[in-house]
Amino acid sequence: MRHGHWEAESCGSGPGVATGHRDSTAKRQPGDDRMGTVTMETQTAQQIMATGACYCQLMDWIVPGSLDITKVKFDARAEDDYKHNFSLLQEAFNKNQITKIIPVGDLMKGSFKWNFEFLKWFKAFYTENVISKEYDPVKARDSHDINPLLVSPKPQKERSKDFDTEDTVTNKYFYTETWKEAYDWAERSSHGKNYTYCRICRRTLATSHKGIHDLKRHMETSSHINKAKTSKGVGPPSPEPLSCSNLAIRFIHKHCYPDSSDGQQVSRHFARWKLGSQYPESITSVCQHTPYCVYIYGGVSLGEDDIVSVVLVGFFDVEASGHCIRFLDALQSPADDEGEKSAAAVVETLEKFGLPTRNLAAVYYDSKVAPVEQISSQLRELNSNLIALGGLYTIADAACHAAVKKLSNCAQELMVDIHSHYISSSSNNDNLKALFDLKIPEDSSPIHLNTSCLTYCELVTKILEMWSDLTLYFSSCDKEDDKVKLICSELQDPKVRATFMFLEQALKPLYKFQKHMQMNEEAAQSDLLLILEGASSLLSTYTSYFLHPQAAARFLKERDAQILQNKNFHLSSPELSLGGKAVEDFLNKSNTAEALPQLQEEGLSFYIALTGSIAEALPLSDTVLRSMAHLLEPQNRLKVAGKTVGELATKLGVCSSPEEVKELISEFVEYQLAEERDGEEGEKDTAPMVSLEQHWSCILKETKPTSMFRKLVLTVLCLPCPPLDAQMVFTQALDNGGDALYSESKDFMESECDVTSDSTFFDSTSNKDSPGTIRGGFDWESSLRQKPQARTVFQAGVNTWSSPVCVDKDGEVVEEEETSPSSKPSTRGRRKHAYQDGKGFGTGELVWGKIKGFSWWPGMVRPWKTKSSPQGLRRVEWFGDGMFSEIYTEGLLPFRAFTKCFCKNSFASLPVYKDAIFEILELAGERCGKSFPETQGNKEKELKLMLNWAFEGFLPTGPEGFTPPDSVSQENSDSAPSDSQPPAKRKYVFKNKANTSFFTYNRDSLIENLKKRNSKVEDYCLSCGTSEIEVQHPLFEGGLCHRCKENFTETLYRYDEDGYQSYCTVCCAGLEVILCGNASCCRCFCKDCLEILVGPGTFDKMKDVDPWSCYICNPSQCDGNLKLRPDWSVKVQDFFANNSAMAFEPHRVYPSIPADLRRPIKVLSLFDGIATGYLVLKDLGFKIERYIASEICEDSVAVGMIKHEGKIEYVNDVRTITRKHLAEWGPFDLLIGGSPCNDLSMVNPLRKGLFEGTGRLFFEFYRILTMLKPKEDDDRPFFWLFENVVFMAANDKSDICRFLECNPILIDAVKVSPAHRARYFWGNLPGMNRPLATALDDKVALQDCLEVGRTAKFDKVRTITTKSNSIRQGKMGPLPVSMNGKEDYLWCTEMEQIFGFPKHYTDVNNMGRMQRQKVLGRSWSVPVIRHLFAPLKDYFECESQQ
Repeated sequence: MRHGHWEAESCGSGPGVATGHRDSTAKRQPGDDRMGTVTMETQTAQQIMATGACYCQLMDWIVPGSLDITKVKFDARAEDDYKHNFSLLQEAFNKNQITKIIPVGDLMKGSFKWNFEFLKWFKAFYTENVISKEYDPVKARDSHDINPLLVSPKPQKERSKDFDTEDTVTNKYFYTETWKEAYDWAERSSHGKNYTYCRICRRTLATSHKGIHDLKRHMETSSHINKAKTSKGVGPPSPEPLSCSNLAIRFIHKHCYPDSSDGQQVSRHFARWKLGSQYPESITSVCQHTPYCVYIYGGVSLGEDDIVSVVLVGFFDVEASGHCIRFLDALQSPADDEGEKSAAAVVETLEKFGLPTRNLAAVYYDSKVAPVEQISSQLRELNSNLIALGGLYTIADAACHAAVKKLSNCAQELMVDIHSHYISSSSNNDNLKALFDLKIPEDSSPIHLNTSCLTYCELVTKILEMWSDLTLYFSSCDKEDDKVKLICSELQDPKVRATFMFLEQALKPLYKFQKHMQMNEEAAQSDLLLILEGASSLLSTYTSYFLHPQAAARFLKERDAQILQNKNFHLSSPELSLGGKAVEDFLNKSNTAEALPQLQEEGLSFYIALTGSIAEALPLSDTVLRSMAHLLEPQNRLKVAGKTVGELATKLGVCSSPEEVKELISEFVEYQLAEERDGEEGEKDTAPMVSLEQHWSCILKETKPTSMFRKLVLTVLCLPCPPLDAQMVFTQALDNGGDALYSESKDFMESECDVTSDSTFFDSTSNKDSPGTIRGGFDWESSLRQKPQARTVFQAGVNTWSSPVCVDKDGEVVEEEETSPSSKPSTRGRRKHAYQDGKGFGTGELVWGKIKGFSWWPGMVRPWKTKSSPQGLRRVEWFGDGMFSEIYTEGLLPFRAFTKCFCKNSFASLPVYKDAIFEILELAGERCGKSFPETQGNKEKELKLMLNWAFEGFLPTGPEGFTPPDSVSQENSDSAPSDSQPPAKRKYVFKNKANTSFFTYNRDSLIENLKKRNSKVEDYCLSCGTSEIEVQHPLFEGGLCHRCKENFTETLYRYDEDGYQSYCTVCCAGLEVILCGNASCCRCFCKDCLEILVGPGTFDKMKDVDPWSCYICNPSQCDGNLKLRPDWSVKVQDFFANNSAMAFEPHRVYPSIPADLRRPIKVLSLFDGIATGYLVLKDLGFKIERYIASEICEDSVAVGMIKHEGKIEYVNDVRTITRKHLAEWGPFDLLIGGSPCNDLSMVNPLRKGLFEGTGRLFFEFYRILTMLKPKEDDDRPFFWLFENVVFMAANDKSDICRFLECNPILIDAVKVSPAHRARYFWGNLPGMNRPLATALDDKVALQDCLEVGRTAKFDKVRTITTKSNSIRQGKMGPLPVSMNGKEDYLWCTEMEQIFGFPKHYTDVNNMGRMQRQKVLGRSWSVPVIRHLFAPLKDYFECESQQ
C-alpha cells in the first residue's frame, strides 16, 4: 500500500530538507543518500520546521500534487500563518488516506522532541512512498526563503532546561581507528561503536558523549596509571593464540562491522571475546559426548576477491534447553574444479579441532556450497551413518521448478507477459499492483525460475482469483499493442486457465510444506516435528496422485526411479488427479474437452518430475522421518513401538549391535512408563505447558550420560531447524556465552570512582530514548494498552482482588492466601526473578505510576519476565484494567504518597480510575489487616471509609503494613502464580461441577451410560461423553462440558475455503465429515457423531445419499440419540449471548418518553463506513438534529456525503476526538460504531489481537463511551451500540465484555437477507435480545435481489467480504448467479440490495466494482440495524408522516 492508512513509527532519521533560511547549514555525511542524515544548527532548524512550510514541501516531494505548493506561506510570521500551513498538510494527509496524527500545537512551539519525532516519521514515509528522488526544493517554492519561528531569546540556563525535559538527542561520538593513533591502548569494543575497550585496564568505556576527551580523562585516572606502570617496558599483553584461521578473524569482523573495508584491522581481543575464552575447548568437550551437526555456508564474501566457507557446529544444549550453534572456522572457498580439495579441508578442520566423527550425526550445507557430493562422501568415509541435509530445506523450490518445466509454456508465458506489461507500463491498475506485490525480481525471465515455491503458488492463486478482472483490464487496454493482444488471447484461452487450475491444486502439498520452512526468528525446535512429518507425507501424497496403491507402496520402500516411469504402474486417465472435477467440468463447459487428454499427459509428466525431485532430496525414507517425529512428540510416546525405536537407532548409527538395541528398547520402555505415571499422578488440566525443548531437557537431565536412549534423542534434536538464513545463523553462532560473557561483563560494569558520571555505562537518557524499551513513554496506547500474555477468568461487577482458588481432593473449593506458595512445587514452573539494581520498588510493592495523558495511576510491581531486568526498569500491573507497562523507577512513587498522587477529577470522571482506587485500597487493607465490616457489602460506603483511612495515613499500621509479605520467597518460588496473569477479580465457579474428577472420559461409553436406568442424553456432553456438563447444547438435546463449550464457541462459525464449517456441527471436532447437500447450508457432521449418536453404519448409509440434507435442514430424519431442539435458533442466540463466563449488572433502564416530550436525536458514529446508521434512522423516520461521523476511508465518506446531501458532519480519525470536542458537539443521545476486525478475526493468520494493530482501536470506542456516559443523577436517555466479528479469539471477546461490562448478542443477517453475516453486538439498546423478525420489505432470497434476466443458483450466499473471491460459494466453488447459461458474479446493485441498501447507493465518485464491494464488505446489514434501532422510536422525535 502506497498511501492509504500509512502510519509507520520508524526510528529512521528525518529527511534532508534544504531550507531557505540563510543562517541554516546542511551537511551531508559521507555515503549518505539524498534522504540521509542532515546536520543543521539545532535551534534554527527546529524554528524553521515549526512554521509547517518545510513539512508541506516534503509532502509535495514525496507525493507530487498532494497539495498546492503555491498556497504555502514560506514567509510565515504569525501563528495564523503557521496554522494555515499545517492545515494544508492535514488536507494532503486526508487526500491520501494517511492517518498519522499531526501534533500541530507541539510542532508550532518549536519543540525539538516533537519536530524530531515527526521528521523521523517523514523519513520512513519517504522511504516507502517516494516516486522520484530528483527534486529541487528552491525551484519548487519559486526561490522563496523560509522564515524561522519568531521566538524571544531565552537565557542559556532556560534553554538547557528545555532540552533536558524534552529528552534531547545530543551529538554522539563513535569509535574510530584514529583514536588508536593517539592512545595505543584504545581498541574497538565488542559492545558497539558507542564504547571503547582499554587493553591495559581490560575494561570497556562509554565514549559516546565526549569521544576522545573521555579517553583522555580515563588515562589520567589512578587506576589506569597504576596498571600502565606495571606493564611498562613489557609491552602490551599478547593475545592468546586462536585456533581458527585469519580468514575466520576477518569474517568475524566483517559480520559485526559490515561497513568496514579492511578486515585485518580487527583485534584478536575482539575475536576472542566473540568466540569466548574457552574457544575451542568448550566446543570440543561438548562434541566428545554429544551428537552434533556440522553447518557449512559457502560463498561468504570478505571483500572483492576473498570468498570463504563458514563452518559451524550445532548441538542440543541440555542445560540451556535449546539448540546451540557455535562458530568453528572459516575456509577459503574453492574454485569450481577444486571440490575434492574443499572436501578435504572440511575434514581437516574437524580433525584439527579434535571433533570425534563418531558423534557426527548430520551435515547441513546451503545452496552456495558447490562440492556437496565430495564433502558428503568424504565425511561418510568417517561415519557411514551421516545424514546429509540441505536438500530437505529447499525441497519445495527444487521440486516446483522441476515439475513446472514439464508443463506446456502457456502458463509461464502468461505470467511473464503480464509481469513485463506491469513493469513497462505506467498503469495504476489495483489488480496488477496486488498481483505483483510478491517481491518478484524485475529481471525474471522466465518468471518461475527466479521465484520460490511459495511466491509461485501465491502468484498462481492470485491470477486465478483475478482472472475475470484481468481479462476486463487487458480488453480495455490499447488494442494496437501486440503484447496486450497476446495476453488477451491467453486469458481467453480455456486451456491456459485449466492449466492454472491444475497448478493451484497440484502444488498445494508443496506449498503447505514450504510454509513450515518459513519460520520467524523465534522458531523453536518443536517446529522440527512439522518438518519431519511434512517431509514424510510428501512422497506418499504425490505418489497417490498418479500411481496404483501397490506401486506407490513399493516406490516408498525402494525409492526406485524406474517405478515412476513405468506406464503399467500409472493410474488410468480418468483416475489421474488433476485437482478434482473442477478442471474437467471447466473444460467441458468451455467446449474444449479435447484439451483434457493433453493436460492429463502433461499432468502425469508433472507428477513424475516432482515426485522424483522430492525422492532425490529426502535424506531418509518416509518411515524413518515419521518415526523421528513420533519419537520427539511426547503425546505420541505410547504409540511408538520399541521395535520402531530400535530400527531408527540402527539407521542413524546410534546402535551398532543387537545388545545395544536391546538396551535402548529397555530404556525407551522405562521412559514410557515413567511418563505415564507422571501423567496419572499430576493434574493434567492444570499442568503448565512446556515446550518440546524443556520437556526433553527435563528427561535428559535424569538419564545417564552413557544411555543409548539419551544418545538417540540428542541425535534427532541436533538436526538443524529453520530459520537457516545465513546472517541469522552467524549472529546466533557468534553470540558470546558462558564464562567469557560473564568475565567480560563483570569488568565492563565496574565503576571508576574517579571518572565522572557521563562515562558510565548505564546512562538513563540513552536508555529512555531507546526504541522498544519504554512502555508509557510518548504514546498512551503503547503504555496502558499492553496485552497480558495470559489471563485468568474473572467476573466484572464488584471488583475485588481475590486469592487463587483450587479444588481439594474432596471437590470443595478452597481459597489460598495471596502470597502463600503452593505446598507442592512444580518442577516445570517458571521462576520469578527479583529486582537487584538497588533502586527499590520490589516485586509486589504497591506504587503510583506516571503515564503520559493520565494522572498518577495505582499499580503493583510484578516480576520481570526474564532472568534479569534492564537497569531501573520495572514491570507494573495497573489496577482497574489489569494492563501492564514497563516503566522506569523515576516514574514511580510509593503508595504511601496517597495524598500527593490521588486525583479528585479522575476519581469523579473515570470509572476505571475509581475501580482502580477501590481495588488497591482493598488489597492494602487485606495486607494491613484492616476491614470495614460496618459497610455490610455496600461498595460506595466501603470506598468512602477506605479513602478516609488512606488520607489519615493508613493507621494503625501505617504504610509499612501493606509491604508485600514474604516477597523474596514468593519471587523465588517455583510455584508462584505466573507473572503474566493478572489477579482474578472474582473467581469463576463451574456450574454443576461440585465433585470434579480428574480422569479422561471415553465417548464410546456414552451409549452404555444411556442404557442405564433413568439416564438421559441431556445429562452427558455430546462432544466428549462426560457427565460433568456445564451448559445445554444449543442445537441438539444434550449438554456440553466446560472445555467442549469453549471449543464450540470458537469453532461453530469457522469455515474452510470450500465454504463449509471447519468442524462437525455437533461436537466441533471430527476428522471425517459428511457435508450437507443443500445449496444454502454449510453444515457438516462427523463420522463419530453419526455412528455413536444415531447408530452404527449411519455414516456409510448417508454417503450413498446424494444429495443429503443434514439434520437441521431436515429434522425428520433425526434418529437415535441425536435429536434437534425445536427452538434451536433461539437457543443458539442465548448460547452466544451468555458464553463469556462473566456476569454483569443489568444496564440502566430508561422509561419511555411521552410523545410530546420527545426531541430530535443527536448521534456520534465512530468507524461510520457508508453511513448505514444514518440511512436506517432516516428510514425509521427519526428527526436527526445532528449526525457526526468519524471515518478515514475517502470512498466511504463520498458515499455518505453524496447520498445524504451533506447532512452528515464528518470528522477525521477517531483518535483525534477529545473531551473538548465532545463537549462542543454534544450532548449525544446515541453512540454507535464497529472497530476494524482484521486484527481480531481468526480467519487472519497474522492477526495481532485486541491490544495491537487495528484491534486496539476498540479502546477508542471505549474511551469515548466512558466520556459520554451520563452521570447517575442525569435522567437523560443515552444509548450505545458496538459491533464486531463473531469469529474472534475467546480471550479477545472476554476482554471486550470486561471493558463494556456486558455480554454481546449474536445476530446473523441470513434471517433477514440473502447472505450470511454473523456479528456480535454489545450495547444498551432496549429489546436487543428480542427475536429477529423478517419485515415485509426484506429481501430474504437471493432471487429477490437480482436484476431481470438473471437467475439465482442459491437461496443464500456466503458472507460477502472485501475480497472479490468471497462471491464464490467456496474458494473454487461456483458463482451464485446464472445468466444466458453462464455463471456470473453478483453485480454491484445486487450486492447493495443483499445488504439492504437502495440500488446505486455506492455508485459515486467513479468507483469501480472492487471499490464498491470493499465499502459494502465493511458495512453493516441494513435490516439488522433497523431491527436494533426500532425501539428507539419510544424515546426520540420522529417525522410527522411516521
